[in-house]
Amino acid sequence: MPAVSIPDLVDPMSLTEENIVASVPQRSPGVYVLGVLNAGQVMSVSYVGRSDDNLAAKLRRHIGNYPAFAFSVRATPAEAYALECTLYHQLQPSRNSTHPRRPANEASPCPVCGR
Repeated sequence: MPAVSIPDLVDPMSLTEENIVASVPQRSPGVYVLGVLNAGQVMSVSYVGRSDDNLAAKLRRHIGNYPAFAFSVRATPAEAYALECTLYHQLQPSRNSTHPRRPANEASPCPVCGR
């Protein structure tokens, strides 16, 4: 898959507790991508995910399973869902088996496919 520029995400970094503590705000909604960084610091994304309330805690669950991550904090779960859907469709990550689910109490469909 060709490299895709994703301006909404913080630059990729190693997925470590130290990087999460230093970079990711606690108790905030957000979106993340997981994968591998090559020598040129370009990330090969294999998973797209989201947290509706605590992005840092969700990322901690993936430490040891993926070497790198990038993320974006959003104001609301609905905004996080919209970006997650966009990234899911744009990147077609190999480790996502299904389309992202809407947040609880959210009626807005996917901005890409209308689901």
